[in-house]
Amino acid sequence: MAEKREFPHHMIKEIFEQPQGLHDTIAPRISLPEGVVQLNEVPISRQELRSLTRINIVASGTSRHAGMVGQYMIQELAGIPADVDYASEFEYRNPMIGRGELTIVITQSGETADTGAAQREAKARGSRTVAISNVAGTTIAREADGVIYTLAGPEISIASTKAFTAQMAALLLFALHLAQARETLSPDLREHYIRELLELPAKLKTLLGCADQCEQIATEFHKVDDFLFLGRAIHYPIAMDGALKLKEVSYVHAEGYPTGETKHGPNALIDENLPVVIIATHDPESPGSVLRYEK
Repeated sequence: MAEKREFPHHMIKEIFEQPQGLHDTIAPRISLPEGVVQLNEVPISRQELRSLTRINIVASGTSRHAGMVGQYMIQELAGIPADVDYASEFEYRNPMIGRGELTIVITQSGETADTGAAQREAKARGSRTVAISNVAGTTIAREADGVIYTLAGPEISIASTKAFTAQMAALLLFALHLAQARETLSPDLREHYIRELLELPAKLKTLLGCADQCEQIATEFHKVDDFLFLGRAIHYPIAMDGALKLKEVSYVHAEGYPTGETKHGPNALIDENLPVVIIATHDPESPGSVLRYEK
């Protein structure tokens, strides 16, 4: 899709490159005949994966938001506790981690200084490490016990787009890989998630067909100085990243909040002049999902 269009700048081009980046990140790591995820780049034994007591995810900025999404995935699918830390704060809080744990470090460039320092701190305390990076052969990739490359292609824009979606795909692949080792998912449910993963690029292409509608909405609100982004559960970090993107790109103040937390303060700021962006996707076949959407 991106190759057939002219774009005014790198960021919008990279937004349209997301379907290809997702396909290239997901497809090579799925074995359809067996219905399994294969992460040969993570040479950690099945027994060691089964014996893990906790996952630590460390990153900064957009990569941290991807890590927060991964936290939900890992806990839901693999049944193992997962924590998310700011890379810049990790070494200052005397992290209580050690052997029997795994630390996932996420960085688009593979050279983020704070993330590299956190990785070395985790290794020094006995934790195994896995890197998620969009650039091959980087320091963080070389120092990790395993690496999952997001094959999104070079990202020129400062505001991350296609690397972000590829990072979330990589984390879901890892969560499924971990679930396979720990036998926390039935084969049918695992195959369901694999099919959903493989369908993501086509679904994203369809979504990008709404670009003109997004441009119209942006034109309507371009003079507004404040925005509030809301999301519940796994959508909360997506809302946070939406707010971050608006700040980075438009120099507009924006905040991301969990939907249920708005009644604990932010409601006081909501009036007819404040646009509220709500991430409210739901599965119509799941009563629980529908209830959360309606709330």
